[in-house]
Amino acid sequence: MTDLYSASASRMANNLLEASEYVKNNDGAMLIFLHRSVDGDCVGSACGMCKVLRDLGVNAYVAMPEHLPKDMEFMGVEDLLFNIFDEEDKDVFNFRSNRTIYGKPYIQALSVDISEPGRMGCCGEFFSECDKKLTIDHHASITMRGDNMWIEPDASSTAELCFYVTEKIAEQLGKELSEVLSSLAAQCFMTGIVTDTGRFTYKNTRPETLDTAGKLMLHGGDITSVSYNLFDRKALYKFRVSAEARMRVKLYCGGKLAITTVPMSLFDKHEALPDAVDDVVSAMRDIEGVEVAIVLRELSTGEIRANVRSVSEFDSAAFAANYGGGGHVRAAGFTVNDPSISIEDLAEDVIKKAAALL
Repeated sequence: MTDLYSASASRMANNLLEASEYVKNNDGAMLIFLHRSVDGDCVGSACGMCKVLRDLGVNAYVAMPEHLPKDMEFMGVEDLLFNIFDEEDKDVFNFRSNRTIYGKPYIQALSVDISEPGRMGCCGEFFSECDKKLTIDHHASITMRGDNMWIEPDASSTAELCFYVTEKIAEQLGKELSEVLSSLAAQCFMTGIVTDTGRFTYKNTRPETLDTAGKLMLHGGDITSVSYNLFDRKALYKFRVSAEARMRVKLYCGGKLAITTVPMSLFDKHEALPDAVDDVVSAMRDIEGVEVAIVLRELSTGEIRANVRSVSEFDSAAFAANYGGGGHVRAAGFTVNDPSISIEDLAEDVIKKAAALL
């Protein structure tokens, strides 16, 4: 952990310990928020912190804006989740009507891997209305700062930051790390780090990242299990949809720009969910000569979701910001929710804007 990380981690650990005492003293509950279109880093960070806080005696839950993807079920975090999207659940109904979580008043919020309510899906309004908020994030597109926030764009992942905070929590409590970091929390943080470093192959993998992974292994984090479930294991429908999406790839700008469109009809054909093409954009970026890869997929809601990956000077986050999105310089995304815009029209506009930057 660098000196900068150490100071910021100590501050955030202190904030979380104070928040924990506030929640316990008022017999309340804390919700941990993540972004929609969930990935391994936001889920791993949220669930890892939730487990750490629960082990400190806090009524903490992860506010889920959508179903947990099947490739993350291996984490075993279902008991930590509060599925706000499930309007049929009586507990969710009670939360929406009187802001209680299993009978406890919702009085504290923590967001991880996200700080903007607009990117939290159906959970955004509930984060916005809470007076007491904390944030841990590593997205370069975030410009907000404050004592209640730790934004570290140079970090490999939010999960890495959450691990540092957990180390400082143990230190401030005078406990061994093993007393604060359970094997489940270690596995969750490992999931986040492995996801956002591409199994430690991306440029954001730093010496301290590998050191962190080693410490997580000692406390129950299983790199092999995480890598297999997130990168290697494929359901048949995912294999088939991914293959068709790759066959639809078109190259522009002398082979520097690769783009593919995945209409809802393709998901319907294979009875597949939108996450079936999560692996496609990285595969496209690996094509020789490609500097920018973009996948556009239609969702059952009518929205069009985009994933952007780059390997050169192309700023993916800045490009995604043209459409209200964000992320990192090399990996970003955005969602378009306009019924008047077809996936073909959006692709044409995306190609035009990207070509102007190449």
